[in-house]
Amino acid sequence: MNIEAHKNQIIKRLKDVQDEKNLEQVDAVLNGNPILAYTAEGESLTASQYIERIENISDAVADGAQTYTSEQVRASILS
Repeated sequence: MNIEAHKNQIIKRLKDVQDEKNLEQVDAVLNGNPILAYTAEGESLTASQYIERIENISDAVADGAQTYTSEQVRASILS
């Protein structure tokens, strides 16, 4: 399939999309910032948002935020 036919096929499919989240994902990909991860609450994170969250967590840990080992988390869940 040539590039123009492929583009037209995608455009036709996009016109039928009714889910706003799907359109946001397409928009993010086209803008070079695709969805990379999701939070525990289901919020989507782009690459830049994900990196920012990781940096914030690293800063919090460096500032003394309480952390837990895998064993501590496992024991808490199983008890």
